[in-house]
Amino acid sequence: MKLASVITGIFKDVYLVGGALRDALLKRPFRDIDLAVPPSADFKAGTRRLARKLGASCFPLDEENQIYRLTQRKAPFTQLDIMPLAGGSLEADLNRRDFTINALALKLTPAAEFTADKKTNNFRLRLDRAKVTDLCGGLKDLSAGIIRPVSPGIFKEDPVRLLRAFRVAAALNFRLTPGTLKAVKKHSALIASTAQERVREELMRLFESPVSHKWLELMHKHGLLCAVFPDLAGQETCATDYYGKGGVLTHTLRVVERMDHLLQDLSGYLPGHKKVADLMPAPRILKFAALLHDIAKPPKAAIIKGRMRFFGHEEYGAIMAEKVMEQFRFSREEIRLVSKIIGTHLRPGNLAANDIISDRAMFRFFRSMGEYTVPLLILSWADHASYVSAARLKTMKPRLQDAPAPLKAGLPYNSPKKTLRYMQVLNQLLNVYIKKNMKSRSARLIDGNDVIKALKLPEGPRIGEILEKIHLLQFECKIRTREQALKALKGLKG
Repeated sequence: MKLASVITGIFKDVYLVGGALRDALLKRPFRDIDLAVPPSADFKAGTRRLARKLGASCFPLDEENQIYRLTQRKAPFTQLDIMPLAGGSLEADLNRRDFTINALALKLTPAAEFTADKKTNNFRLRLDRAKVTDLCGGLKDLSAGIIRPVSPGIFKEDPVRLLRAFRVAAALNFRLTPGTLKAVKKHSALIASTAQERVREELMRLFESPVSHKWLELMHKHGLLCAVFPDLAGQETCATDYYGKGGVLTHTLRVVERMDHLLQDLSGYLPGHKKVADLMPAPRILKFAALLHDIAKPPKAAIIKGRMRFFGHEEYGAIMAEKVMEQFRFSREEIRLVSKIIGTHLRPGNLAANDIISDRAMFRFFRSMGEYTVPLLILSWADHASYVSAARLKTMKPRLQDAPAPLKAGLPYNSPKKTLRYMQVLNQLLNVYIKKNMKSRSARLIDGNDVIKALKLPEGPRIGEILEKIHLLQFECKIRTREQALKALKGLKG
């Protein structure tokens, strides 16, 4: 199917706009297509005809402004947003857009060739720059790699554009002009007035950057990060003696940086990376968890016996993170994941503080964390890695898979030796979890009724204790089948 021919067969005057055109000019693949057409009484009916021609579903994104989304039911699963030109003309429409590099338009002709990649379903489009309508200097800014507002009022008109400026810059590795950053700082408080699910979408797309921490740092420098996350504001002045300039917030951003680093080099740090990756949530969710993992340190900070402590910050942090994510309209599954690993993010370190980590200790840890084991260990890895410099972390890399040796007592929290040992334990836990295939082994071979019947015991706590022992034998690979489990029961009587 020739996409442009189908589209122009329904709408004679139709313009390719937005990110698809921008990416085509940069010779980048694109997934979604934005179209704008002159307003007409036939627009809605024409949109429905186009949906039928494309074999696509059609629903309104914004019924008041007549913005519709068409999604093909079969490959290449094109997602196409179509809307009337804002203000009634192409000139008015482009002058109402956000950034100059998005204020471009190309009139589609039947000859335009959208080439779809069969594996990714992404499109490419060859075009003539001379035929692009550019009223705001977007082509020049595109060549210079900069983000510049179309007009001074864009952030007041739609505050989510404050975040979008950083998200687009992160995606393209562009610079925000000094004037853009100045405007962000001036208007950052407006972000609280926009629909929070839109804020979430911009954040999640920003976290897709392999260096998301750099953009978060820039957002913070210009007042936007704490406008989006007011609970982080207190981190900057909390525990500065402990963490140095910037306090807890410096540590938080460093943890996100280490998460970026790990996810870009998973195979280098984790030999079983393919199986680990299969058990990981989306990287952007892990980065979001890293950003919020110490959200409760300021309200929980206290000087106890001359030392700054944060007792209970992990459990309270889980509650605070849950509220933040509910505000941003995350899914219940994502909220459970992030709150669970924030609420338990000290557990791996507590386990690593023991000189010897027994099979029983690992078993109980895996049992209690279940499906959240790998996400928790990844968060803990980034957290502990933040206590050494990037250069030191690279020198540690060859030793991270070594067996952890006992530590001398009294080492400071940020001792490189302590960090190395703790990270060796984390890698050990990941390796054991993968090697023993704990996810598929989480199902019990027997249940309480089997214990009662085989040992003729009454209901009570003893049943749970016996089941725990059987599951430990399963974890240690001493039993593998239900028959072996029932046989092992006989040796536990008494």
